[in-house]
Amino acid sequence: MRRGQAAVEWVVILSVAILILAVMLSFNEENYLFFRNNMKVSKAKAALNELKNSADFVYSQGSGAKTRVYVTIPVETNITIETLSTGTGQIQAEVLVNGEREYFDVYTEANLSGSLPEKGGSYCVDIECLGEVVSITRSSGSCST
Repeated sequence: MRRGQAAVEWVVILSVAILILAVMLSFNEENYLFFRNNMKVSKAKAALNELKNSADFVYSQGSGAKTRVYVTIPVETNITIETLSTGTGQIQAEVLVNGEREYFDVYTEANLSGSLPEKGGSYCVDIECLGEVVSITRSSGSCST
């Protein structure tokens, strides 16, 4: 009788321990997904701001001004560059978060042209003022200083 009772007690204790572990893992997975999505959005916004600030800087310096910046584009993110009918430039990030697309925009003083790779990763980007237009393109050189 004692062996049977001891076995039942061990099964109950192990079941409770497994249940607690399952709840903890579920909670940690939710936190991980939340953190990962926040990091993706933060990196996309940082890339947008870096591109915007650099475009405005070279535009303020005038024709021939050029700079090279290093930006990280998160996975599942597409950045588009265009000039709006108002004569201002728009850089937009389309970020996939929890299966839904979220859009973030920044606007520049200059007309913009160019494009960036659609694949996420870290890139050197050349930003050059060509008179009334600022060109934003992936650099063929390195970003080392």
